[in-house]
Amino acid sequence: MPLPKKGWLLWLLPLMIFVSCQKEQSCERCDEARTQPGNRLPVANAGPDQTISIPTNEVILDGALSTDPNKNITTYSWTKIAGPSDVMIANANAIQTAVTKFVQGVYKFELKVTDSEGLFSKDTVAVFVNDPDDPIGDWTNLYGLPIDHFLYGSNHINFLMGIQNNVFAVSKIGTFWKYNPATNAWTKKADLPTGAASSNFSVVFSINNIGYVVGNGTSRQYNAQTDRWVAKINTPVGENHVDYAVPLVIGNKAYLVGSTNNQVTLYDPASDTYTLKSRFPDQGAETGFVINGEGFCIQKDGRVWKYDAVTDHWSQKASLPPSIYNKSGFSLNGFGYVIGDLERNAYSQNGRMKVWRYNVSKNQWKQLDESYPGQAAYEVRTVSLDGIVYAGLGYTREDKDAIDFWSFR
Repeated sequence: MPLPKKGWLLWLLPLMIFVSCQKEQSCERCDEARTQPGNRLPVANAGPDQTISIPTNEVILDGALSTDPNKNITTYSWTKIAGPSDVMIANANAIQTAVTKFVQGVYKFELKVTDSEGLFSKDTVAVFVNDPDDPIGDWTNLYGLPIDHFLYGSNHINFLMGIQNNVFAVSKIGTFWKYNPATNAWTKKADLPTGAASSNFSVVFSINNIGYVVGNGTSRQYNAQTDRWVAKINTPVGENHVDYAVPLVIGNKAYLVGSTNNQVTLYDPASDTYTLKSRFPDQGAETGFVINGEGFCIQKDGRVWKYDAVTDHWSQKASLPPSIYNKSGFSLNGFGYVIGDLERNAYSQNGRMKVWRYNVSKNQWKQLDESYPGQAAYEVRTVSLDGIVYAGLGYTREDKDAIDFWSFR
């Protein structure tokens, strides 16, 4: 079922519209007004709610629909009563006025109209400000993984794999499962073959709608159409091993960035070969994502590097704070994301894991207001498919599996 989530624009809109219809009527000089027989209250009308998208940064507040049976409104007054930032009201005492300097969020403005006898009424209007460059994501709780197959924490590590628009889960005991979003359920598929890569060392990715589980000297290819596993050429071992690597799938190839040996190995499925590339220029690659054909790798201390596969060159980008631990990365709709444990608060059970978003064009990171709603865990796995990210798995401080499962869009 969906979470109460940061997509508050959806559930808050009816509330704001309801509030905007509320009229407050009163008077400031009621005793004096009573001496004027026939004088009636004016009726404020702040106009309909408005929605803008940045870079548009101006609205016109319009009280022209306010009425007075005696036709003697003398003053109009606009006031901001809610919103995430200060704004500039050009003329707070005009029937119509421009308002600028918005940031993303929901604002409320109150209009007060007063007649010559001091009778007044109030009305409110909401302004919804969206920022396409700073989207709001929504988390939804999905059906958890089969508990009898995803057990015993860090002894082994489970994985998620995305093929076409399908999500698969590789369990540490070699079983393989497919998630069906239509039924919100898991279906068992063909198990990994005997002798497949140890899930302690495995690297999981997909290329051209074919899945791969590689590492510990072995490689297996999965065809979702036939539900069959096929052995491929053995992976490199020894100094140039590909175990504990961050996979960056760029084009039709996978670039495996070693977390322990800093070696970058190109896997080409067309030739079923492994080729060494320029080394990762830092220590301890922890996670990464691909945006517009460029790979981004985040190392354990938060330093971020962009990989250009055409030039085989690394360049440093804006860093994350160094106090983020157990990072998991993914890309969605042209942005990069990292789920992580800030100051180890999740590890100590004092808080949830946080989420950061990377804007490529601005080379900027922003921590989102909403935390990752799943169980705090090491090795949270993510898969991005068709505008939806699926996240889950990992193991907890008590060395137990986190089997909850979430989507983000």
